[in-house]
Amino acid sequence: MFDSAARSVFSLSSLITILFWICIGLIDAQADSTPDLRALLADRFGTDATKRDRATTLLASAPFDDHVRALAWEAYKASAAHAALRVEYEAKTVKTKDRTSPYLWRYVGEKPKEGWGLFIALHGGGDMTQDFNDKKWHQMFNEYFHDHPEAGGYIYLALRAPNNTWNGFYDDAIAPLIERLIRQFVLFADVDPDHVYILGKSHGGYGAFVIGPKIPDRFAAIHSSAAAPTPDETQGENLRNTRFTFMVGENDTDYSRADRCKEFAIQYESWRKKSGGYPGGLEWLRGEGHYINSYDKDKTAEMLKNGSRNPWPKKIVWVQSDDILKYFYWIETQKPTNGGRIEASVKENTITLKAGGQGTVALWLDAPLVDLSKPVTVKVAGGRSKTFTPAANVETYCLSLEERGDPRLAAPVRIEVPLRP
Repeated sequence: MFDSAARSVFSLSSLITILFWICIGLIDAQADSTPDLRALLADRFGTDATKRDRATTLLASAPFDDHVRALAWEAYKASAAHAALRVEYEAKTVKTKDRTSPYLWRYVGEKPKEGWGLFIALHGGGDMTQDFNDKKWHQMFNEYFHDHPEAGGYIYLALRAPNNTWNGFYDDAIAPLIERLIRQFVLFADVDPDHVYILGKSHGGYGAFVIGPKIPDRFAAIHSSAAAPTPDETQGENLRNTRFTFMVGENDTDYSRADRCKEFAIQYESWRKKSGGYPGGLEWLRGEGHYINSYDKDKTAEMLKNGSRNPWPKKIVWVQSDDILKYFYWIETQKPTNGGRIEASVKENTITLKAGGQGTVALWLDAPLVDLSKPVTVKVAGGRSKTFTPAANVETYCLSLEERGDPRLAAPVRIEVPLRP
């Protein structure tokens, strides 16, 4: 799950870390009762408030290295704080404060060395009866896609829409539900977070058109079938670094689905020409209408063959479509706004930001993005710039693990950058 750098156990930074623990008395070869780093990390993610506070204080001064990365993730996974989430997982249900969705899942093939892939499949239906949507959900699980064990081991999961409304899979509340679902399977089912996929048909396809652009940093690939973009919710510019395919029949004219897909394809190509990226695109089916199930049968195999997620792209565009989601790849804002926009690019150790509708952003930094041993300069559109000296520490990494639930999106450095004078 980690790259070769992450698997490095001993380095200069490792030596600095060891010396730190010796100096504060947390490593003592003569006293087995002295708490070690593993115990301190267990306290940090534990449920005892006193122990947690002490560990947080100590870890904030602890230098970070790649050995700590793996230890922190193991401590986080083992935390008793996940008890409620595990209950949901064992009940095959995912819950947020205002949504509840059951799901069905199965293994396909053999588990890869890095962990299982995860396909989240969204069913058709929508503004229909409970029985009708249940039928579509079970159809999505039992017969819609072929299993492809030869393409690589994965978990196939069919998620039931949280309600029976027309936009059950594509309102502002759905992305946090999907993020919580992914967290369940990364924590409890050994899913590799770099191999998570989402796809849907009809009602579920509309969901993919919204969920994908809202949280593309969670997926290796996204696919929508027999659906169309939703105005103001489908922010396609966000898809620069994630493969997105959308399939529609030329005779699928209800709600102007075919025409809206063609218009989106033109936009998609213009973004690609302007700044690169934007893999995938329109799959246009001549002579076909809304029922194109047979063309979808092997989509899981196709998506698996297109590689893994890139959690640390050096150029991102984030057009916000709600005031809920605070994270996008390595950028955080505490006050997202519907229509807010952030563009960011990295060249060597210089980060350039251009933003609208934002006051202050935080940048989470790790080795795939910049060299943490050197100063980082942040340039904000308008001519202002500031240089930071990264100070990687264990507590920052622990905090980001809690926030993201994903060891590949977590980072040991966080810097705040004001965007306004």
